[in-house]
Amino acid sequence: DNLKKIVDAIECAFEGGTPKPPIIMITPRPVDAPSWDRYCMDAFGELAPRTNDVARLYGERVKSVARASSCSVVDAFSLLGGNGSEEEYGRNLEDGLHLNESGNKLLHEGLMDLLSKEFPHLSPMEDGDGKYGKTGIPLEGALWKELC
Repeated sequence: DNLKKIVDAIECAFEGGTPKPPIIMITPRPVDAPSWDRYCMDAFGELAPRTNDVARLYGERVKSVARASSCSVVDAFSLLGGNGSEEEYGRNLEDGLHLNESGNKLLHEGLMDLLSKEFPHLSPMEDGDGKYGKTGIPLEGALWKELC
């Protein structure tokens, strides 16, 4: 299985004294197939078939490999409403396949939640303006919003 080979390769790269970093796997996002089909026809004149069922099944495989490899996993499929209606999860997709602003925000929140629970020493500091605290990684430099 390709996913297992990738995880094994990462773990092998850190053998021999180097601390092993956490491996976080992310399931595929849902697919709004009708919207993706329309986008592909408009943009390319042909279909690039993707289905929500395949994304869900692949996500189940990702979670299985993560469990077997003791890796953490962010379930993007569920976070974005993949088990709901196309209308529900379609709100988080730009073109039926790629995340839009709300989809990116939900995925970011899911990742930050996992970090704060499983790897608090790697999550951004939340005290004050994010530069101070007892655990986590301090922000260095200005936020992008402060630069504009």
